[in-house]
Amino acid sequence: MSEIELKFVTRTEAHTTFVAKVLPLFEAKNVLSLSHREMRLENDYYDTPSQDFQKHKMGFRVRGNNGQYEQTLKTNGKVIGGLHERAEYNIPLTHSLPDLSLFDDSVWPENFPVEARQCRLEKQFSTHFTRNEYLVEYLGTKVEVVIDCGEAATEKASSYINEIELELVSGEVIHLISLATLINQVMDVRLSDVSKAAQGYELLHGFNGKEVALPDFLPLDERTSTEEAFILAVSAALKHWQYHEHAFISGQKIKALGQIAKSIRLLLQSVSLYLPVLQCPALLNLHKKLIVLAQRWAWQDDLQSLRYLLSKKSLFFKTLSKHPAVSSYLQGRQAGLLHAHVPSEMFFDQYMTEIKLQAIDLMQTKPWRQPNTGFDLPVIDHAKGWLSQGWQTVQQSMPLSKPMGATNYSAVEVLLRQTLWSGFLLGDLFVEARGNFRAPWLDLLTGIDELNALLMLQQALKDAELESQEELSQWTNEKLSILIGVMERTRNVAMQREIYW
Repeated sequence: MSEIELKFVTRTEAHTTFVAKVLPLFEAKNVLSLSHREMRLENDYYDTPSQDFQKHKMGFRVRGNNGQYEQTLKTNGKVIGGLHERAEYNIPLTHSLPDLSLFDDSVWPENFPVEARQCRLEKQFSTHFTRNEYLVEYLGTKVEVVIDCGEAATEKASSYINEIELELVSGEVIHLISLATLINQVMDVRLSDVSKAAQGYELLHGFNGKEVALPDFLPLDERTSTEEAFILAVSAALKHWQYHEHAFISGQKIKALGQIAKSIRLLLQSVSLYLPVLQCPALLNLHKKLIVLAQRWAWQDDLQSLRYLLSKKSLFFKTLSKHPAVSSYLQGRQAGLLHAHVPSEMFFDQYMTEIKLQAIDLMQTKPWRQPNTGFDLPVIDHAKGWLSQGWQTVQQSMPLSKPMGATNYSAVEVLLRQTLWSGFLLGDLFVEARGNFRAPWLDLLTGIDELNALLMLQQALKDAELESQEELSQWTNEKLSILIGVMERTRNVAMQREIYW
């Protein structure tokens, strides 16, 4: 069977708060509670020593509930901005031992020798939790709301489980999202696409927390409609956002926060780009909210500049390492920003979660279909005009006839980033012609990042009033001068490149 669900994680014990706050709200909003049951579930997850199930993006478990057992196989599915859809197969057992032969042959990937895998099965980890299961009905749609509280554990490590899952039983997905919106109004929640199995595997193998780069271009082709291109863009932004939230929570890497800010800006630019064609009040409302959210995350620019200055891989580390007082001051600034904003709490902010839910809702309901018909036209019909308009504005902002300094580059940074995002969103439509047009512009953006870091260092030296200020100030000014020179040469190259659309 195929399941459609949406999952929240909470910071504290989920069920008590759900009973105290959500159930009364459901009642006030005419959400009918049809049934409730509580279970204690003991789940053992299995794989082979060579992780054959995990390699095929499958999860296999045996669940015990009051002496009754069931084995479940979950195959690789798809996640669209936090809304999960995947295939799940359940087989009753008379005991707690797994038996792969009970599944139909059709559920397995090609070249997956089931009998050989059965012989090599080993328990990897367990997830034991108390489940409270509510069946509710809203506007004719039935949704199962499941609250799981417990822990995932291996022989050596454990972590808490506090989740709320909403699974569509019958009816419309949009009503499931409406129920999720009500929960977000009264509980601190964030959307998650990390399963309990994935949580267990992270305990088993560790989580490296590495940032994941976006592709060079969003995958499109000439047949892609405007609506399809927009949904692909929103999905990519949400996926990138949610992955790096989890990456930061697991690894506390400041780089991950920079990727979250990038995701928010990508989502904003996606909405901005397509709004003229997909005009509707809901999309305009999301655009306004994203502008506010992007402003709330603007502090990330300073944090990433500090990270760059303090990184052992940066161009400045060798010099700054000789001045420990300066490094200490910069580290204090970095810690101060993190303390002031508390990213892990921001992830549970109602406003952020509301924006994600609204984006998912838009992809499901497609409200732009009502007032206009442009949504079904090929996106390539719009792409050339959009790209031309953006790059014309960029080139007018930095004409070759006028030299540019640090202030000038800072002034065009936002415009350049937005235009490069548009190229990311549309450039795949012009594979044969795009050539190396973007390369010098991306180099210029990297230069602006370095420029921002040097300007921050310059200001920090003034604020800190350290003994080595004069020596470092001279060094910083020299670096700024060299960097501006390189950027000016790069700009000259970029401005003379032939457009690819």
